[in-house]
Amino acid sequence: MTPKKENFTVNTSGITDLLSDRFRKDTPVQSLDDGKTAQRHNGTTATPPAPKPSKYTLLLDQDDALALDELALQMRREAGRPVDKAEIMRLLIRLARDHAEVSAFLSQRVRRD
Repeated sequence: MTPKKENFTVNTSGITDLLSDRFRKDTPVQSLDDGKTAQRHNGTTATPPAPKPSKYTLLLDQDDALALDELALQMRREAGRPVDKAEIMRLLIRLARDHAEVSAFLSQRVRRD
């Protein structure tokens, strides 16, 4: 049988004062609804999470599917990293949105087909 250990106590009287003082001077007072982003202890702010992407299905004929596969393979080789087809489609959409001549070309092709 092991001998019974004597009871002991720990004096924690100064802990509460230390903690309450730390939180008072560490961050400025900020109400919950002031519209400002809360700051971290190092002065930076948290970045909001990226919005969840939407899923779409594309119906491509064999030639277009092969062209997209070849484009993805070419871009992977040139970039030296994985490039998925969704990334290519996002880039093409942004290209058409941001460049009037690309958008005009697409409109012309849609009217013709």
